[in-house]
Amino acid sequence: PKLQNVVSTTNLACKLDLQQIHQRAHNAEYNPRRFAAVIMRIHEPKTTALIFSSGKMVVTGAKSEEESKLAARKFARIVQKVGFEVKFTEFKVQNIVGS
Repeated sequence: PKLQNVVSTTNLACKLDLQQIHQRAHNAEYNPRRFAAVIMRIHEPKTTALIFSSGKMVVTGAKSEEESKLAARKFARIVQKVGFEVKFTEFKVQNIVGS
């Protein structure tokens, strides 16, 4: 069996202004009427993050636990560069799909 998808959660431990993230990060989409989170994608590792105003973040699409953690750290760094004082806390793998 080969891992296909790893889903993890992280708490960035600060409140986030999603509109600001959407405007300042070039890989972010935000449509508050459709969904209450910023959807952000990176290519390496190829993953997608849902970033909520509470500071909670869900990362999907990674092919391993290590990749998922690396991606979560990259997303956290992007949010940090926008101007929030993030801390990388409570990283936890929630689900692993293999086939």
